[in-house]
Amino acid sequence: MRLPFIFASCCTLLSVYTQAEQPDTRAHQHGVARLELFQLATDLQISFYATGSDILGFEHQPETPAELDAVKKAKTLLDQPDKLFSIAGADCHLKHHQSNLAELQQHTGAEHKHSHSHDHDHDHKHAGHSDIEASYQFSCKAVTESVTLKVNLFSLFPDLQQIHSSWITQKGQSAATLTPADHQLSLD
Repeated sequence: MRLPFIFASCCTLLSVYTQAEQPDTRAHQHGVARLELFQLATDLQISFYATGSDILGFEHQPETPAELDAVKKAKTLLDQPDKLFSIAGADCHLKHHQSNLAELQQHTGAEHKHSHSHDHDHDHKHAGHSDIEASYQFSCKAVTESVTLKVNLFSLFPDLQQIHSSWITQKGQSAATLTPADHQLSLD
């Protein structure tokens, strides 16, 4: 069946369209996230990208019990797409989801603590920025002409100020910037 090829091709096109039409939020901009949607027949793919700071409150590997707890809480929220998104105009059921937060849960502060008998300094400041990625694949039936997506991420992650969204459906492609006051998309 050609559906996986078509799906992958459209996701690539969405990525190119997003880069051309939307501000590049991959530049690690705090308070700004990205949401990409692709709908083909009964399949709906949603991908979400944000800074670690906006989701966790920090951007390094978790080291303290409070940071490990923040990762666990965020993972629990991102593992519940029914809390993140409300889909109207279609009866959608989650087929698959994933996020990169499981990787952060595997690291502990113990990995960063060590002692040496030799004389030199170690700087354990974390230079990199962490980005959070999550994707959701839904199978939908009873799809109507007008499918809308209410994005509840702002209430769950209050540090988010904007979400640049773009989507491709069988009807075309579009983009919009969501805010806490305006957080619904119409995939017409």
